[in-house]
Amino acid sequence: MVFKYKDPTAHAEVIAIREACKKLNEIKLSECEIYASCEPCPMCFGAIHLSRLKRLVYGAKVEAALAIGFNRILADGVRGVGCYHNSNLEITKLDLSIAEQVFQNTKGKFSLS
Repeated sequence: MVFKYKDPTAHAEVIAIREACKKLNEIKLSECEIYASCEPCPMCFGAIHLSRLKRLVYGAKVEAALAIGFNRILADGVRGVGCYHNSNLEITKLDLSIAEQVFQNTKGKFSLS
């Protein structure tokens, strides 16, 4: 969606949160969960935190996104965001390699630079 809308904030997590808030007419999503293909970037984690989602489930570690050309600065932000690992949010890494495989299969299909 970033490329489609020419909007650097149009990450899937942010769009999902926007749509959920609109549908529920709420800014607190404390009864909701979010599922992401990869560890959220700092912007997305901020949106997840501020919307008070109760649970985050993701499939791939940030290294999978790096391998296909995602911005290293954002990846470094994921590792350096203390609140990410110290929040009250339940965070679950799925024990599946399929998400990493999807990132590898899409390598080279997008111009991320």
